[in-house]
Amino acid sequence: MADEPTMWELKRAIESGYRELSGDIGQLDQRLSMYVLKEVYEAQRKADLDRIARLEAQLTEQRTQTRTALLTAITSFIGPIFVGIAVALFLRGMG
Repeated sequence: MADEPTMWELKRAIESGYRELSGDIGQLDQRLSMYVLKEVYEAQRKADLDRIARLEAQLTEQRTQTRTALLTAITSFIGPIFVGIAVALFLRGMG
């Protein structure tokens, strides 16, 4: 009977095991909170891809508008110069 644990030792062993188990369950809960369901992940990924596609379309549209505005600005600056040169040459030829 000397090899059998006392009630106090048995209580401490059970409490120690319970604390370890509680810690392990807490760690497992922490790890599981980092994971999401496959359906949720796929829905978020689809939403992200849709948003990226929409942003790329907006970027393309903005680039087109910028290019058009730049060409309009250049044309509105260079056009009158050419017209002025043409008028000057025409008037010089008449005189």
